[in-house]
Amino acid sequence: MKPPAKKRQTQLKLAIKGVPTGKAAREHGGEDHANRRTRKTARPFDPARPLHITMRSTMAVDEGSMLNPRCVKIIKNITYSAAARHGVTIQRYVCVGNHIHLLLQTKSRRMHMARPALRAFLRQTAGLVARVMTGAKKGAPAVRRFWDHLAWSRVVEWGKDLFGVHKYFEKNRADSYDILACWGWHATGVWGDGGFP
Repeated sequence: MKPPAKKRQTQLKLAIKGVPTGKAAREHGGEDHANRRTRKTARPFDPARPLHITMRSTMAVDEGSMLNPRCVKIIKNITYSAAARHGVTIQRYVCVGNHIHLLLQTKSRRMHMARPALRAFLRQTAGLVARVMTGAKKGAPAVRRFWDHLAWSRVVEWGKDLFGVHKYFEKNRADSYDILACWGWHATGVWGDGGFP
């Protein structure tokens, strides 16, 4: 007769004072975190799970919108080029004029490689898009900051959570169509290769 199997002890996770838990522990940046000094804290990140990123600018409206035909392809190319360079896979991309939604994962599942790759991707994308939209050049910086806040991100869980994020992306995609139609930009062939901005 076999002896009873020993129950594996589960490590107790104690809440640390001042450190958020639950949903807040999976989010970083954005307007809600602007006054929490999160720039100095590590962005919650799991290489094995998708990350939902939102980059927002109140400057990007009307003719200055990121859906403007003169900018939309350039911005999309910047984003995908930065992803290819830094080992990031973009699963979903939607530009809604004044903000960009990304659903992505790093190709590496090793934290010591994945986190620097994500950081480099965000830095390059935010910097180059801001340069295109403001016309800033080396030696001639923009008069005001383009992005409102540090990029917002949230670690997405598999299953129901991920399904909800995909539905949210589809809603934003429909909003992009409405913006394009409102400005008459839908008839200008802004997609070129058929890809959506």
